[in-house]
Amino acid sequence: MPSECVFLIIWLIPMASGGTTAPSLSASPIVFARNLFRALNDEVPPVNMMVSPAAARSAMTLVFMGAGGKSADELRSKLILGVSNKSEVAKQHAESWSDECSCAKRGVAMRLVTRLYVNEEEKIRTDFNSMALEFFNAEADSLNYLNPEDSVKKVNKWLEKQTFYTVRNLFTPDVFNPDASVILVNSLFFRAKWDKIFPLQLTKVEDFWINPRQRMELPMMRQIGQFRYGESKKLKSQILQLPFERSNMTMMFILPTAIDGLAKLEEKLGQLDMNEVAARSLMKEVDVTIPKFRIESSVDLKVPLQKMGINSVFEAGQANLSGVFEKKSPQRISEARHKVFLNVTEFGCEVAPESDVQPEVLKKNPDRKVFKADRPFVFAIRDKKNVYFVGHFIKP
Repeated sequence: MPSECVFLIIWLIPMASGGTTAPSLSASPIVFARNLFRALNDEVPPVNMMVSPAAARSAMTLVFMGAGGKSADELRSKLILGVSNKSEVAKQHAESWSDECSCAKRGVAMRLVTRLYVNEEEKIRTDFNSMALEFFNAEADSLNYLNPEDSVKKVNKWLEKQTFYTVRNLFTPDVFNPDASVILVNSLFFRAKWDKIFPLQLTKVEDFWINPRQRMELPMMRQIGQFRYGESKKLKSQILQLPFERSNMTMMFILPTAIDGLAKLEEKLGQLDMNEVAARSLMKEVDVTIPKFRIESSVDLKVPLQKMGINSVFEAGQANLSGVFEKKSPQRISEARHKVFLNVTEFGCEVAPESDVQPEVLKKNPDRKVFKADRPFVFAIRDKKNVYFVGHFIKP
């Protein structure tokens, strides 16, 4: 995998605060993630799904930098950006991502990918692109909307390259039609090795229960070790955190007790953020079994964002993107496409295989906990500051 520096491409989704007290700025990304996941769960049919709240919020913060009037007010409120002026918001964004976006060979590698595309007939303000490059590693670019085939090739090729060819074929030519305006593209490339990898010889094909009447076979990985583990009566679930090598990030699994308990679990998660859930886990010796799985998820961000109260910037005649264009223009965000990919293996997330490890010889432990994810579950890749991915796995 190339060890390049990280570039930013906007694509993710914000979540709203429950209660009446506004969250602190440091907690805002976590609250946004909760609100976004809740909005998606209300819309998405029961299929595998994943989104990057961190990437989506970054992308929409870039849109906020070019917005004015009601469009800017809605974005500031629902992205929970606080009262700072735009210059400070941009600096805070750059600072929050400076340590996270890295394509080093060891530890977690991330690349934030965001771009705005506009019709080549519209002139983009140079100060907007200067700001976007400096603080977001992103930019606005021009396309010939009258040549949709070439435009699609250009966008898809660029996105594939930025995500190391893990995200492909985002757009089809119909996106570039006479009604198209500003098109937002967003993704987050992620690669990380487990702090403790799963022994290959312990991976076995086992049953995964899709519902109480239907099951499928798939490879299940297993290991025993010290991990953060908890049980929640409120969520009627087990909680497990698997740490990544040389990182504060973990992949958290939330497993409902009942085979058909996912819907009720996600309803309750709508009132809790991921930090609150993670706090319910403590270091324990755990016998862990989780499936190997791949998820490629494409999200139309307009749907959940509008449900969260971000409407003006998507509406013809209402959107104000005066900070993006040199001349007054009735432009709006006509497409907001977010696509992410994750491959979970014995070694981590989308990492090359290394030499196998032998299972440890462990003494019997009557207090050892058992965590077996053989039914639909929620997962999140997170640290205390942000939620980089959240989703659910329902079936192979």
